[in-house]
Amino acid sequence: MRAVWIGFCALGMATAVGACRGGNTLAPGECGTMCGKGTRCDNGTCVVDYGQDICGNSYEEDDEPEIGDRKPPIDNWAECTEDMASLPEFVPMDDSNVPQYDPNAARSIDMNAGDEQLNEELINNHMREIEYALNACFSKAACYNGGAFPTGEVSFTFRLEASGDVSSVALQAPEEFNIFGTIQCARRAVADHKFPSYDGAAMTISYSVELL
Repeated sequence: MRAVWIGFCALGMATAVGACRGGNTLAPGECGTMCGKGTRCDNGTCVVDYGQDICGNSYEEDDEPEIGDRKPPIDNWAECTEDMASLPEFVPMDDSNVPQYDPNAARSIDMNAGDEQLNEELINNHMREIEYALNACFSKAACYNGGAFPTGEVSFTFRLEASGDVSSVALQAPEEFNIFGTIQCARRAVADHKFPSYDGAAMTISYSVELL
């Protein structure tokens, strides 16, 4: 089975939908100077301004994290490499402590945060690492499913904090993917990944692949 990369976008979102400031005295529709890069004031709330270049790289060249080498593409998606006759009893992975990503959730504003964002190449290198973790989930499910795994598109949206931690994850996949803990394992694979830290607003990252 092979996979096709569908798409990727990263947005600086720390001030996307959070109120401008709790307890402030600003008139409706005014945010003063509290809305950061990539945002605008809309009825007293800082929201994403898609007219700005918010997917660009904000690092100075000398400050950019080391990108490193990207792992090669996976060419054996969802293939069972274990002896199916000797598999242990299946135990599903627990993802109950991984918060669900909510695009409408209020966001706090860190007035001391810088304007750095991870660049696309660096994020894609880390997404390749996540792909390997996802494939481990799919391959394990295939082993418990008689060697078969369904085809279809799986999409993620997650919030990346400046610390490099993933704080919430949303996943969309065909119902057929919900076998032998695949969904829980996939959410955990994303949530457990550690990105480089940076001095800037939190980012919202969307990523999709299709298994063929």
